[in-house]
Amino acid sequence: MNSEGMFVGSRVMVRSAGEILSTLDDNGTLDGLPFMPEMLSWCGKSFRVQRRVDKICVAEAGSLRRFPKEDVVILDGARCDGSAHDGCKHGCRILWKEAWLRPLDSDGAQMPVDNDLQALRARVKVKSDEHRYFCQSTELLASTEDYPSGKHRRKHIAIKEIRRGDIGIMRALRLLYLYVQQKILRKLGCDDWLRGPNTRTPSKSLNLQPGELVRVKSRAQITQTLDDRMSNRGMGLCYEMMRCCGREAEVRYRVDRLIDERTGVMRSITDTVALRNMRGFGPLGEECLCYGELGDCPRGEIMYWREIWLERVNDR
Repeated sequence: MNSEGMFVGSRVMVRSAGEILSTLDDNGTLDGLPFMPEMLSWCGKSFRVQRRVDKICVAEAGSLRRFPKEDVVILDGARCDGSAHDGCKHGCRILWKEAWLRPLDSDGAQMPVDNDLQALRARVKVKSDEHRYFCQSTELLASTEDYPSGKHRRKHIAIKEIRRGDIGIMRALRLLYLYVQQKILRKLGCDDWLRGPNTRTPSKSLNLQPGELVRVKSRAQITQTLDDRMSNRGMGLCYEMMRCCGREAEVRYRVDRLIDERTGVMRSITDTVALRNMRGFGPLGEECLCYGELGDCPRGEIMYWREIWLERVNDR
């Protein structure tokens, strides 16, 4: 696929429903990547390319992967709202095949949605069977391949992303700092610092609502809520989240349902929220970074916070 006009900052238009339909197989996928019902409203509208996806993390693989044709981008629109997947609150960034997009030389007028919208809606699917959901997240392993190994892989990926404008120099330097910091901390045994004393971990309900201002508790306070596996009621906590300790942020939304990427099964969750506008960090305080990799992951996975790890900020 020709990537001309599909670089960061370039303006593209999502193709018509009929054009997209012609690219999909019987499962509503292109090269294994599903076109989801949540994407239907984007047909005929224009957006800017936020990032090319040269690398991607996949939970089931446990290693860095890539799309074989290197033809996937992220647009500057909203994340998936899970509206067609029974309200999943995973908040995934939507992945777009270049075949579903058309480069624009100027802003131009928006293309009207054509009469194939219902046919496209009928082609896409939301479940593999009665219990398992079907989406870009659950099919990520099938639609990607292992990233080629090599001694200088991390360096090669980082330089490629900077040259193509996927990330700016200042962001790259900050990511490098965090990467080196985390490597040092892990060598010092930082994971052991987060092993809690509990066999049965506690919970706390604050009934936090979107827009409320909260503060992340100290590392010592959070560790007291964890078990030996660094988790609270099965939800793991990574050391990189500890850079947010003492920081204030707003509640993005409550997280009560998540599709498990590995199994496709919907999981119910309680007393958990996602945050935004982390003071002093921007998006780096909202999203997980690639474990053991230089740089961030284009997926921009949102961190999930147990309410017991947070406290309300008193009104001033």
